[in-house]
Amino acid sequence: MAKKTLVYLIILLLTAYPASASELSLDRWVLNVTLNDNGLVDETIQAEILNSDTSPLDGISFFIPSSKVTMIYDFSHTFSSTGLVAQEQTVQGGTRINLIFNESVKAGDKWDGRIGFTAENMAVKEGKDLSINIPVQAPQAIVSGKNVNISVTPDSDIRSQVFLPKAYEVMSVQPEPFKDLFQYGLMVPTWTPEKLHIGDTISIKASYSDVLAKIASNDDMARKLKADIKVAKDSGKNVSEAETYLSTANDNNNKALATFGGKDYTTASQFAAYANDQLTNAENSLKGTAAVTQIPKSTGKTTPGFEAYVLGFVLLITVIIRRKNNKT
Repeated sequence: MAKKTLVYLIILLLTAYPASASELSLDRWVLNVTLNDNGLVDETIQAEILNSDTSPLDGISFFIPSSKVTMIYDFSHTFSSTGLVAQEQTVQGGTRINLIFNESVKAGDKWDGRIGFTAENMAVKEGKDLSINIPVQAPQAIVSGKNVNISVTPDSDIRSQVFLPKAYEVMSVQPEPFKDLFQYGLMVPTWTPEKLHIGDTISIKASYSDVLAKIASNDDMARKLKADIKVAKDSGKNVSEAETYLSTANDNNNKALATFGGKDYTTASQFAAYANDQLTNAENSLKGTAAVTQIPKSTGKTTPGFEAYVLGFVLLITVIIRRKNNKT
């Protein structure tokens, strides 16, 4: 009787909790999150899972804290060489995505792919403030219709980047990122495997900044001017003055960004204004540039017509001199 009870308890535990499979390991789980200023979130996950088990891997399952998820199917977003079908399941606190592979991954093989989607209600927008919580959870494997835990090894590649809307600065962030990058006018908190682990929750609070907006606008203007200068230079125009203005502008804008990162908003605004002045000078200089004129090189020869006139003049002088000599 006691033995039957023990077996019954084990069955209950296996039913309540997914099985564990150390033979399935998570090699990569990289979150690329774009937070839009309207509160919508675009996310792409790059994943690699090694199947060292004896059973084929039929798919994976993971949780998104969003009440509405729209999958994006194209090469840059949801894509896998095995092909896949996404099934959305509403669960407490959000949505569970079950990805079923068209072709199961055999023992000893690795599945890698990208999963892209747009999520609503994942971020909170209040006026000029935005906040978001992004759980960093390992997916579960789907094996023979059951969810199976996937092991995370110390060398698993767990990383993330969160692209904030243009001109939004980070007010607070956890865990501490490896670096806050500035790319194409966007602040991008970035985490490496040393700074991010499975089980963490990325929490970000951001706010719109007028000063950062000026820096981002300068950055856009500088990149356009760089392209315009190249076109003008290739067409033979003298653009040295515009290049000098642009270089000075970039130096000032970099100083503006550095002081902005140090929360010295007054100095950052001043550097941004200097940079904008130089960019305007570069723009005006580029508009006024003229084509470089090429002065024809002298060949050292006179034209045939001119040579004939000279020869005729010499002959006339010779005849006059001879006639004068004959008279004497």
